[in-house]
Amino acid sequence: MRGAVAVLVGLLGVCLVAQAMPLCGYRSPLTDLSDLVMSFSYQYANDPYGSKSRDENAGQFIVDYKRLYDTAEYGFDIGLANQFEISLLDVSSYSTIADGNVKRYLASEGDAFAFAGASARSSSSFASLGVSVNLGLGVGRFTDVTPLAIATRIDETLVRRSTLTDHLRSADLEILAYEIGSKETYKSIADLLSVVQEIIESSGYVRPGGLDALDLSKITDLLGDKSFSRYCGWDGKIGVGYEILDPSGGTNDLLVTAAFNYAFTTAPDAQLLIDGSISGPPAIFTTNRIDLGAEVDYIVSEFLNVKATYAFSRETWAKKPTDVHRIGLSVVLTPLDTADVTLTVSLEHRPYYLEWSADVRFGLSIQLL
Repeated sequence: MRGAVAVLVGLLGVCLVAQAMPLCGYRSPLTDLSDLVMSFSYQYANDPYGSKSRDENAGQFIVDYKRLYDTAEYGFDIGLANQFEISLLDVSSYSTIADGNVKRYLASEGDAFAFAGASARSSSSFASLGVSVNLGLGVGRFTDVTPLAIATRIDETLVRRSTLTDHLRSADLEILAYEIGSKETYKSIADLLSVVQEIIESSGYVRPGGLDALDLSKITDLLGDKSFSRYCGWDGKIGVGYEILDPSGGTNDLLVTAAFNYAFTTAPDAQLLIDGSISGPPAIFTTNRIDLGAEVDYIVSEFLNVKATYAFSRETWAKKPTDVHRIGLSVVLTPLDTADVTLTVSLEHRPYYLEWSADVRFGLSIQLL
């Protein structure tokens, strides 16, 4: 437990002390970010000596989807978190949370907004499905800084390969970011690559002979990496809602809601995300639900990526809280283009657990032919 927390804190520190880059000063006219993670695992084992306590017949299915869309005048966000714990020999459980919000900025390019949203929750521990709607006011916005982050990664790669004698000027990086952000207007990556090559070679920092084939190959990989994204910003909102369906099976109540989100990056290699929310009836101190989360994604090198996550949720009924903690660590090592080594560590603690549950998985994948 302490080791996992230390890793998470350490990675948070790396994000905050990373080389200063003006990524969060970049403003994109359109922010459209989405992330979908799905994982499935299953284990079956039959004890040859007939001991039922040693048998295993269980699986896990997890879906995590996020979408963030933002323009100068309006935006929306969608979130879905689904977890199934299936066991044919023990108790099965599931938890599903779906949220969506639409917001309209009170002034173009401004930070204040009005929002309306809906939330649905279902769990094997609930008496029924929970559905609520809410509306309110908020302040803050997010911006997609991925184009400038990719431009910076290209710059750092070429300096590391001694293709560039010095880092590109800020103006050149801004021009590169503009073209990368306009990627959808190009017919192909090759067309975009041609423009990027021209911008870099006209900077005056390229070694004699220009970019070689390996340089262009690495730039193409960076331009085509759809899994890479970086964004900055924050928002906070407060509102009121109505509980259409009460998950406890009780009467429908008015709700008070509040939430915040924060995204920060100082360098293309690191991304910090923090979010939190609280909701409950007017007597929110006796009955409420609190969710907190933090995630750090750090690219240590071209072949090593580390991600650490922490999630906390608390449901309080009649002043009795039930806390759930989840800590995750994922390490992906790619020593070769045809080989992947993965290490995943998951820790969880629930109110009825006597100790933390731990799940450690190690995987190796090699393409031989």
